[in-house]
Amino acid sequence: MKHLLKTAAITGVLAFTSLGITTTANAQTMNIDSVLRAAQSGATKDRNAERARESRFKANLNKEQGRLRSMTNERVRQENISASLESQFDANDVKLAELQEELARELGDLKQLFGVIQLSASEAQEEYKTSIISAQYPERAENLRQMVEKMASLTELVQIDEIEDLWVQLQNEMTEQGKVISYNAPVSYLTGYEDGVDDEGKATRTALYEERDKKVTRVGAFNLVSGDDIVRFDNKRGLVALERQMGSSFTDGSNALQNASSGITAFKLDPARGGLLAAFVQKPSLAEKIDEGGVVGYVIIGLGLIALAIAVLRFLMLMGVEASVKKQARDMKRPSLKNPLGRVIKVYQDNPQSDPESLELKLAEATLKESPKINRWVMFIKIIAVVAPLLGLLGTVTGMIQTFQAITLFGAGDPQTMAGGISQALVTTVLGLVVAIPTVFAHWIVSSRAKSVEGILEEQAAGLVAEKYESLG
Repeated sequence: MKHLLKTAAITGVLAFTSLGITTTANAQTMNIDSVLRAAQSGATKDRNAERARESRFKANLNKEQGRLRSMTNERVRQENISASLESQFDANDVKLAELQEELARELGDLKQLFGVIQLSASEAQEEYKTSIISAQYPERAENLRQMVEKMASLTELVQIDEIEDLWVQLQNEMTEQGKVISYNAPVSYLTGYEDGVDDEGKATRTALYEERDKKVTRVGAFNLVSGDDIVRFDNKRGLVALERQMGSSFTDGSNALQNASSGITAFKLDPARGGLLAAFVQKPSLAEKIDEGGVVGYVIIGLGLIALAIAVLRFLMLMGVEASVKKQARDMKRPSLKNPLGRVIKVYQDNPQSDPESLELKLAEATLKESPKINRWVMFIKIIAVVAPLLGLLGTVTGMIQTFQAITLFGAGDPQTMAGGISQALVTTVLGLVVAIPTVFAHWIVSSRAKSVEGILEEQAAGLVAEKYESLG
């Protein structure tokens, strides 16, 4: 094919030459012999390149075939090794079973002893993970862990000194439970929280702690205190101070115990090893509980304060009015316009010629005219007493709606969170009742005082009418 193409090329060149075609003015006429020689030289180079490539391919083929034979031989060798190892494993497995049976026979009753020792060591290891005594002796849990792993391996036997060390550890735990000891140790204090996002895109909050060297007092295996702080033992972090402190009733006894050198000191012991104190300090204060009520709670408290202020002011004013009315009742001849009875008596004196029926109506009108002044703001106290529980119910309903919405979004997997939401929702109901109950009593007291004043006015007005009837009779 190549020879045909070259022949066609030469023929084309000859054809163009015969027609007298030229290139540019500076081009020379092509020599047919030189063209033929160039074509033959190019063909020779191509043949040489093809032969060189074929030689390389054959050399690589031989090389790859050699590698294939080598890898095949290696696979056969590895298969033989695997078969030999499997045979050896089966033989060792049988021998191991025989040795274990022989070990069991040789151990005899010691097997039960080692089982009891292993069980005791395992229980002690788990106990020491949460024991506050481990804060003072942190290395003992690691020693027990190594001992348990050694006994579980079935290849090693515990030595007599290791068994004695277990006995010492158990005895030390019992002894330390009856001691009150102070020592210096690093205590972690919470400094804040760091918000972030996990790999799934959910918001996370990480607690940040700061270690401080503190003098810690351990009360047996029950409590750890440092100054006014309550300290708990965490197996991973060590000693951690609680975020909040107990009240003075606890801290006074705690400080007295820490400063005592001998004798008997009263101290509130936590039998749950700090669990009860940790739960108790989380109990919200009165201000925090009120804050849980939100806007509705503050509105209820505001209305309660307003009702209390009005009740106190009206009660004091009515006390003054009642005193002035009683004073006026002792001096009916000289009425004073500064008190209600004096104004009623003034109406009586301004109408000396009126008949008893007209005078009675005029005195009743004067008494009714004084009634709004006497009962001013009293009805508002009653309204607050009625509205406060309704506002509390409103806050509870809205809080329950928010709680159930949170359950819908995040599920009810955490009962503590759900109970906390319900507790917050019920705060407004409590606030409403706390405001309503004393407000009802305040309204009754003020209303009774107002009715007492009105009763005096009606009584004196009736006496004036009776006096008028007597004068005409």
